[in-house]
Formats: sequence, C-alpha cells, structure tokens
Amino acid sequence: MKGVWNTPGNSAPQQKLTTEIIEQMTKKKYHSTIKRITYPEIIGSMICLAAAVFIAINFYRLDTFFLQAIGVFSILLLLILALISFLSLRQLTVTGNFDNPYTATLQTFASGKMTFYKLQKVNVVLCYLLLVTVIILFSKFFGGNDITGSKYFWTFSFSIGYIFLLFFTKYVTKQYKNTLKQTEELLQDLQLNKEQL
Repeated sequence: MKGVWNTPGNSAPQQKLTTEIIEQMTKKKYHSTIKRITYPEIIGSMICLAAAVFIAINFYRLDTFFLQAIGVFSILLLLILALISFLSLRQLTVTGNFDNPYTATLQTFASGKMTFYKLQKVNVVLCYLLLVTVIILFSKFFGGNDITGSKYFWTFSFSIGYIFLLFFTKYVTKQYKNTLKQTEELLQDLQLNKEQL
C-alpha cells in the first residue's frame, strides 16, 4: 500500500494524505487504549465519592469520638483517592495532544507515565489505610456495634482484607502497565511512520 502512495506522480499530496490517515488511526487507537484505564478510574472515583456521601449522611450514627474521628478520616481519604484518580487521568489526557511534534508528545507521555505511576503508588498506600477505616465504620453502620475491641476484627482486616487488596492492586497495576506500554509503542510507531513518509 505504501508503494502505491509513493508513486512518482502522487508523491507529495499522497504522502500528506497518508500522514493524516496514520494520525487519525493513531489518535483513535490511542484513545481506545487509554479508555482501559480511564473507565476503571472514573468508576473508582464515583464509588469513592458515593462512599464519602454515605458516611457523611450516616455520620450521626457514629456515637463515640473515636468513630467520629475515623469517619472524618475516611471521608478525607475517599476524597483524596478520587482526586488522585482525576490527577492520574489528567496526565494521560495531556499526553494525548497530537498537535505537538511527535518527539514532544513522546517526552510528555514519558513524563506523564512516571507521574501516573507515582500517583498510583500513593493511591495503593491510601487504600490500605482506607480498608481498616471502612471495616470499622461499616461494622457500626450495618451491624450496629463497634467491633474494634474484638480480636476477630483485626484478624479479618489484616488477613482476608489485606490479602485481597494485595492481589487486587497487583492485578490492576499489571493491567495499567501493559496498557501504558501498548500506548507508548503506538506513539513510537507513529513517530517512526512519520519519519519514513
């Protein structure tokens, strides 16, 4: 196909058209690939915001200073997690500006990717803190009792909860890394095709 485009009579206008087609296809693939990160992050942010609203609405049920402090801390954590997701997505959105030169786009992507990974690490640490606070609060909201003095509470939160969270975060991190690797390869291919035309 490239040979047809590059015939002597059609060289300059056809190369421009080919470049535009490649750019359009790359933009479409880029946004399609990034959606594999965007949608889960948006859903996660909405869950965090909904949980924060739920805790705020049911705050009156927290009848001790300890539980109220945990409630405020949980709301702050949930809001921070939603903010981190927004900032993470913003890094990827800024990268998707194809009006910049390709080298600059690749450099922006590399920088955005590193920032994205750093924000995700912060996100994971905060999720571990949130796990304990959520278990404390939900036991009060749904069970009606404060179970923080129970030995079963600590066994549950530090074993089942943390093991689940460990495997879940590893799985999500692996999926995100694969997606970002595919996106970076896509941008590199675009630059290579641009140079060859």
